[in-house]
Amino acid sequence: MANQSTLDKLRGMRLSVAAAAYQDQDTMRGVEAMTFDERLAQIVDAEWDSRRSNKRVRLMRQAQLSCPEANVADIVYDADRGLDRSEMLELSNCTWVTERRNVVLVGASGAGKTWVGCALAAAACNAFHTVRYVRMPEMLDELAASRDEDWLKAKRRYRKCDLLFVDDWLLEPVGPREARELLELVESRYRNGSMIICSQYGPSGWHERISEGALADAVIDRLVYNSRMIHLRGKESMRKRMAELEK
Repeated sequence: MANQSTLDKLRGMRLSVAAAAYQDQDTMRGVEAMTFDERLAQIVDAEWDSRRSNKRVRLMRQAQLSCPEANVADIVYDADRGLDRSEMLELSNCTWVTERRNVVLVGASGAGKTWVGCALAAAACNAFHTVRYVRMPEMLDELAASRDEDWLKAKRRYRKCDLLFVDDWLLEPVGPREARELLELVESRYRNGSMIICSQYGPSGWHERISEGALADAVIDRLVYNSRMIHLRGKESMRKRMAELEK
């Protein structure tokens, strides 16, 4: 029978799942035949699995993905989209995040770039990487604010995560100050982490949307050199495709 003092100590140490597993062994079939090590391993495994599950939930919540339901297993591979199933499965193992490389998703509005990006970002959370999602207009507004304590916190958030997902990349042209912020951000990510970028424009179109030529060259060089480029095509938007599937 479970010792009440032991149960209290486990709960006092915030090992509630281990305490429950320990108590459940009282009514478990065949527990008498188990060795001490087998019973202990079962208790530890229950606590371990629970903590890993809770960590995944916490990482997903902190990522603030715009499509938190996105999953690599649900990506649509219609022939006209130009997506390679084996490439997506390879990316879902997240070695590119560990190796501090980037993924750039390019396609027209409605091509499903954000959803695919969120699916890859969710895979990174499931692999216990820290992720942060942000739309570029909102990020630049935050970074263009006065240089106070909140500004410093924002910069740290964008720099310290394992994977930064920037959506709507260069949707609008940027000015000199914003271009400098972009270069600082990309430089810090180049050295310390990975990025997912979703854009309606390929790298060839980024130069004219960054007003400062030298800064544009520096930003593009740091991103393109270390990135996997994925072009999403298709004659119909994903919203229309999914609506037709739901009929």
